[in-house]
Amino acid sequence: MSDYQGHATGYQTAKRQPWRTYLEQPSALALLGDLSGRSVLDLGCGEGHYTRLLRQLGADQVLGVDLSSDMIELARAQERSHPLNIDYRVCDAGELRLNTTVDLVFAGYLFNHARNREELRAQFSTISDLLRPGGRLVALNNNPDDPPSNFEAGRPYGYSKSISGPLVEGAPIHYRFTLEDGGVFELTDYYISREVMQTLMEDCGLQQVRWPQPVLAPEGVETLGADYWTAIMATPPFCLIEATRA
Repeated sequence: MSDYQGHATGYQTAKRQPWRTYLEQPSALALLGDLSGRSVLDLGCGEGHYTRLLRQLGADQVLGVDLSSDMIELARAQERSHPLNIDYRVCDAGELRLNTTVDLVFAGYLFNHARNREELRAQFSTISDLLRPGGRLVALNNNPDDPPSNFEAGRPYGYSKSISGPLVEGAPIHYRFTLEDGGVFELTDYYISREVMQTLMEDCGLQQVRWPQPVLAPEGVETLGADYWTAIMATPPFCLIEATRA
């Protein structure tokens, strides 16, 4: 899995790129909907960006979990400065156990860290165990349908991808983000196809799997113009996933 130790601040800064503000976040929030009174787990919460938004959407109980202690420390620092009654825990997503089930699991760019089917199955199995029957999984993931021929198309938006061999299962995909201050943040994720992901979800009791289309916020067009978004809307760098616990 990708290691964010020592890189947490760079990852946090990369979330301020316009495509994340006007495309990724509105898409996720529209899919999540009103969470009033719900218990929510943010699995792979990073520095807590979406964890805080989940609380602001009305969630009654929110727990954020991440493998990186650096990320969790950033999240806890935000909680100390702007308390929202959110708990954070350092733990591997495939090994988390709770004393209760939750109404919703949100997973932001978690599944693309799995290096193979076994690791991905462990994540889906954990999520299935943690969800109540009828509970929902909502996830953001790197787009498995983005072909290597399109990997440089993200440069105008502040990111690019590269791969050293064919796009086969488990192949490392290297991401490079250009930050506001001119710095660079890099990470490595792994390729697993949409078809394999869906099969593993269904095998683990996550049914009614959907892959909703991203939604561009009108403010993005107003701020940057329609032409700016043409390439990224044609092949977005991320995908949305929704599934229900059987």
